Amino acid sequence: MKQDKNLPIKVIIPQERDISKNHGMSSDKLFVNITPKFISSITSKFANLGKYYEKIFEVNEKIPTIGKVILREDAVAKSHKPTELFKDLEIIGAEKFEELYIKVTAEGIRRTVARINRPNLSKKMLSNLSTVVDILPISENEKISNIIHNSLYKEKYFKKIKLKIFNFGNDFDDTIVRDNIVLELKKLGYDVSYFEFGKKLNYFKLENVKSEDIIKIAQLNGIKYIDIFQQYSTPEVKEKNITNFFVEPADLIVDDIIIGIIDSGISEISQLNKYVIARESYVPAEYQNREHGTFVASCLEYGSTLDKISEKNKHVFKLLDAIVLPNCDIEKGPIDSLSQDDFYIIIEELMQKYSDKVKIWNLSLGTGQIADKESISDLGVFCDYIQDKYNVQFIISSGNYGENGEQLREWHPQDIVGEKDRITTPADSCRALVVGSISLKDNANTFVRADEPSPFSRRGPGANYLTKPELVDYGGNLLRNKKCDEVGVLGLGLKDDIVESVGTSFSTPKVTYKFAKIYNDLIDKDLMTAKAFLIHNARINSKDVDIETDDINYYGFGQPSYDVENILQCSDNEITLMFKQKVIRGTHLEMLDFPFPKSLIHDGKYTGEIFMTLVYNPFLDQNYGSQYCRTNFDAHFGTYTINSDGEINFKGQVPLEKTWTDLYEKSRIAHGFKWNPVKSYYRNITRGIDITDGWKIRIDMQERDLNQNPEQEFILLVTIRGDEDKAVYTDVVNELNSKSYITQNLQTRYQIQQKIKN
Repeated sequence: MKQDKNLPIKVIIPQERDISKNHGMSSDKLFVNITPKFISSITSKFANLGKYYEKIFEVNEKIPTIGKVILREDAVAKSHKPTELFKDLEIIGAEKFEELYIKVTAEGIRRTVARINRPNLSKKMLSNLSTVVDILPISENEKISNIIHNSLYKEKYFKKIKLKIFNFGNDFDDTIVRDNIVLELKKLGYDVSYFEFGKKLNYFKLENVKSEDIIKIAQLNGIKYIDIFQQYSTPEVKEKNITNFFVEPADLIVDDIIIGIIDSGISEISQLNKYVIARESYVPAEYQNREHGTFVASCLEYGSTLDKISEKNKHVFKLLDAIVLPNCDIEKGPIDSLSQDDFYIIIEELMQKYSDKVKIWNLSLGTGQIADKESISDLGVFCDYIQDKYNVQFIISSGNYGENGEQLREWHPQDIVGEKDRITTPADSCRALVVGSISLKDNANTFVRADEPSPFSRRGPGANYLTKPELVDYGGNLLRNKKCDEVGVLGLGLKDDIVESVGTSFSTPKVTYKFAKIYNDLIDKDLMTAKAFLIHNARINSKDVDIETDDINYYGFGQPSYDVENILQCSDNEITLMFKQKVIRGTHLEMLDFPFPKSLIHDGKYTGEIFMTLVYNPFLDQNYGSQYCRTNFDAHFGTYTINSDGEINFKGQVPLEKTWTDLYEKSRIAHGFKWNPVKSYYRNITRGIDITDGWKIRIDMQERDLNQNPEQEFILLVTIRGDEDKAVYTDVVNELNSKSYITQNLQTRYQIQQKIKN
């Protein structure tokens, strides 16, 4: 029999004694033997770079351009960054994992070559030189997207193109280069529109561009990438009518939290319209098809009722209906699409108008553009920019695979589609919560069993191995004939009728609903706190999912509970501790003599089950491509002993749920959650750990450079659990008090209601 969860989560308040300075570390490792021949080859590369840009420098030596540095794979870590070598050719960004972009000037090349040719080079300089494989210019061909390349000799015109430009790191250089681009484009006969979202996402828009001009445009100094604007429309709803009868549950709790639904529109049916507090329409009436948005909204409001899933307290939320996506089904009326640049403007307008009161936004949008493995998409960057600027949370679907007749996946996955079933943009957004789909029902003719990843659900990881999707929920199953009869999920149709369909579009609002329940229950409304608890609960619920394997690319951290009481409260045989703190550059958080429950000590050994979830919002910089996330946190929870000299010997006892095979940076990123804004740790101590002098918690922060703010916030949740007869909660609380830890209860509406009842 499970214990009731009615005990408050304990928030640990760090004290001054818990903040320690980092010990300085430096690396002057030589990756290759530095010979005169090697130095000569490096100076030749700089000479070739200067020759390539000779015509630009002839016009004005002070105009900067871009060089690309290729590094050794084992020299990519921050500690090996060749800052000394390139101090006269400033590092301003990156794209792929082993690449750096440098700001190149004629004088910078001369100074750098002169320093390389000096006798008795420093260890730092020699180490920097040894990291370099090649130094190259940016050619016009690599600036042109594959889509444009493939159409270059097929189309006479491109209706609308996007020109991304390099950021040189200061307003003076950026203005010179940008003005020169505008001048040259006008010479080619084009009117230029310039757009900027924040300081990192900027581009030119050109219309009716001649194919013959694409190469000329790519040759302009400062152009980074030429691409088309994506087109978006409403995902098709393959629905089947079930019944014309739906009864709203009588015991619904109506909350004041407003959730924004950015979709095709919500039908003005009785069961949903009463919760819509406002509508914003960006689609002409003749191009509207509200089937998809209506199904999404009904999954959010009535998901557990429609799909007959147990839920203790059923809530409904106020809705903001943003009608953004036009119809794409010719059988349902005239079709249209929404251009990416217009989408940006619409979202910014919505946020300016509503973000002060609408903090949670459901975006069941799949674009069809597969997310890049290394660099985040412009749309992903835009979503991150919006979430940061307006302090909102996007919850986004991972996208659906198989809509164009492709072969679908069984479980476990077969290598039948290669990379085609990866997530689509904007599911590569770092800040967003991304949701995949698992099956609710199965039968002898379905592709997968219940609770397995749906055959259409797209997989991660995101750019640079970020965990995407982070979460899953019920989005339906498919029969072998690709229909969903009696194995899909249920929603409402345009006439208050119940219909059946499938898709990650419909698993996403279920997670949005659960997020909103947590956010609503918190007295101190904080989006990152809600995100941390939702993911932590999902991992505990889904601990049998082995995320050490590729399963994490489908499940993420698992499926969260419908019952918020199970997320924000504890039972006596467990305790959840919350650490929310800012770490200042050059320091770490360290708590010694941390309590371990006495009831979990047997025969001189520590036992029990420990879950840890670490969440933070890293500083982001689109200029750095695969190094987009600029800060990294690590958490350590383990035992220590103190030797006769007073030195502390620490051993981490709760490992990351992903491990790496070597010490190279790439391995730690791919297999060890490095630079990942969510990390999961777990250990079930069944054989016991020998008693030591105590337990310690330590949280470290790393930065890729020192140009960000000097402090960064994190949230660490730690759950310690024992068998049902163990008084874990009481043990830890008593020990925290006796060891002079400062704590407070996490304030929730549930706790206040309990006080009123008592």
